[in-house]
Amino acid sequence: MYPDPLTNPQPQPQPWQAPPMAWSAPYRSPRALGITASVLLGVVALFDVLDAAAALAARGQYQELVGEPALSGDVVVNAELVSVVTGMLGMAAMLATGVVFICWFLRVRKNAELLAPQLRQRRSPGWAGWGWFVPVVSIWFPFQIAQDSWRAAAPEGTPKASEKLLGFWWAAWLLSLTVGRVDGQLYVKAETAEAYVTSFGVTAVSDGLELVAAVLAILVVRRLTARQDAAAARLAAAPYWPQV
Repeated sequence: MYPDPLTNPQPQPQPWQAPPMAWSAPYRSPRALGITASVLLGVVALFDVLDAAAALAARGQYQELVGEPALSGDVVVNAELVSVVTGMLGMAAMLATGVVFICWFLRVRKNAELLAPQLRQRRSPGWAGWGWFVPVVSIWFPFQIAQDSWRAAAPEGTPKASEKLLGFWWAAWLLSLTVGRVDGQLYVKAETAEAYVTSFGVTAVSDGLELVAAVLAILVVRRLTARQDAAAARLAAAPYWPQV
């Protein structure tokens, strides 16, 4: 004999709250790495300003020597000393920043698979590190990883226009690398005052582009970190409906 459904109704399936650990265990917030990377990027930006100022000062001193038959060793030392020192310190800051930034970048790439497993990630987590160093693919692999990670943390209905920041950052980064390589070649080959005027002028431009790239990188780090933490919080609070 079956129970009367009117007097003894069967319990209906109810939504239940997913345990927070279901998401908090695999998800690792990139916040600490993001803060450290942002601070170091700020240091890089500061050295870019100092190096650009030193390069312009050196350019001005060489400008006064244009047309001279020979360059004085004392003049060369005075003109280049500050620029060389700031450049070396800036390079050290860049190396330290690169290590922390790549650690942060790898963290957000791994989080992307947890936050949106239904979305295809075009590059594996390994490329979050190696993608910066392998020739040719370094031009677009890191950008694709950043773009996919950005989309994985985006709330539903977020327009793709929000990705413009990534495009501006990556364009500034590639442009700064290109001009920086040109600057290095000009400096190595410079032998006359005119050549040094050109070289230090390009150095100032390179520093300016690197400054823009560093500022945009700070914005990318801060916003992508916040988006991933917000996405993880949404998923941890979402009810789960079991299949019956």
